[in-house]
Amino acid sequence: MNVQEYISSGIVESYVLGLASREEQREFEQNCAQYPEILEARIAFETSLEQQAMNNAVIPPPAFKEQVTAAVFQESNTPAAKVISIDQAAPVVRTGWIKYAAAAAVILLAGSLLWNISLFNENNKLKSDYTAASGRLADLEKDMSTLMNPNVQMTAMKGLEASPTSYTTVYWDTTTKSVFLLINNLPKPANDKQYQLWAILDGKPVDLGMIKNEYLIGQRPLLLRMNNAAGAQAFAITLEKAGGNPQPQGTMYTLGQR
Repeated sequence: MNVQEYISSGIVESYVLGLASREEQREFEQNCAQYPEILEARIAFETSLEQQAMNNAVIPPPAFKEQVTAAVFQESNTPAAKVISIDQAAPVVRTGWIKYAAAAAVILLAGSLLWNISLFNENNKLKSDYTAASGRLADLEKDMSTLMNPNVQMTAMKGLEASPTSYTTVYWDTTTKSVFLLINNLPKPANDKQYQLWAILDGKPVDLGMIKNEYLIGQRPLLLRMNNAAGAQAFAITLEKAGGNPQPQGTMYTLGQR
């Protein structure tokens, strides 16, 4: 069995995303137990999806919980209205209370306005969060479509001596020549350094673009769109100066043969 061809067939993504048939699932699980490389590819893809979900999670604002709690507390502690018997003598009416009632009304009105402004701002923030989440979901669906494309071939890139735990994956569309990069694990570089992706074609490196440092410390797309490649026998990532080099000069971190 050619393990690399099996992994590149897209079965890993199909299994993890629940798109594989029962027969394919059984076969894949057996192969995971028999071939460590297949199990490693599965774990790497699952880890990437989990990290993507964590990065894109939207946390409810703390003020929301406080507002709900305060509203419930206020409701539960509101005293019941006092019942006055119709047989009681009518009290002497004094007009001095009117100014206090007016002041109280102003305070209540101001509080109501502040509350409405708070709700308005909160609603706008929720709309903004929803719009951002919808955009990330659309990007994720697009990435899933790329992974499931039968014309897309996968190349696993394992860590080298400089960083044995590093792991990245290249997806190359044989029809459009588009290149996508999945960062499974790469250490954060220094501020004056930047990772650069290369295609190795006929023994010569071809620049496929830079990897932004911000993608290694915060939210990032599942797949990074890199420069197109007419062909490649292998892919590699090196650590270069910020902005990159025409030819690789830095340390190579990951390498994968097609």
